[in-house]
Amino acid sequence: MTLLIDHPAPRVRRLTLNRPERMNALDGHTLQALNDAVRDCAAAGSEVKVLVISGRGRAFCAGNDLKWLASGVLADRSAHMRHQDLMQDTYERLEAAPQIVLASVNGFALAGGFELALACDLTIADEAAQMGDEHIRRNLLPSGGSSQRLPRRLGLQRALYYLVTGRRMTGREAVELGLAVQAVPAMQLETATLELAREIAQADALALASMKQLARRSMELPLSDGLRYERWMQHCYRTQSPSLEAGVHGFAGTGGD
Repeated sequence: MTLLIDHPAPRVRRLTLNRPERMNALDGHTLQALNDAVRDCAAAGSEVKVLVISGRGRAFCAGNDLKWLASGVLADRSAHMRHQDLMQDTYERLEAAPQIVLASVNGFALAGGFELALACDLTIADEAAQMGDEHIRRNLLPSGGSSQRLPRRLGLQRALYYLVTGRRMTGREAVELGLAVQAVPAMQLETATLELAREIAQADALALASMKQLARRSMELPLSDGLRYERWMQHCYRTQSPSLEAGVHGFAGTGGD
């Protein structure tokens, strides 16, 4: 199995990329398995409050499996586009999931693996981890969203610096840049991740989902609309709306409460 699924703590589900011989690089089968698992987790609702993404072995994820791509996928434009679409869909599912998604980054998180971490809500990293978008080093463009997510996280100049040089950062540097919340020695990574997951999982599931949506929408909305959205979501939470969709899609935007 290229993706392992377990429940290491109450209300916590963990998805572990399981291709250690390929540094957990993403081929079509693995990416589809990840997409399906994220979809199933989102459908689980309050049964799962925290979703952890990790990698087995010496890497979190080295990005797309270049050997697999070269086996015929790159030569087939339609197949390549389907893979890129699946990657974007998977990462967007992580952002839209009602769970808080933690990336537990060990070893290498490069290119599409770096983009996977960017799509998660919070990242805890091995302090010596090697993280970065290396597409430019192979004369490629991102397909997992780093060109859009990184500037929103770092600002234009700093993000462009990492995008056009392909330089890596350590887990400790990722914390300094605001791309990770904590960096710990590799041997402590699993413990630190599960400690944070358990802490978050103590909160009400609807409150967590609502807070996640509020924070993510703050990156898109003008302040005045964001404040109206906060009031709307507060109302939805107080009245215990049966679905978060009522809060997200019921919001009228500018000029409405």
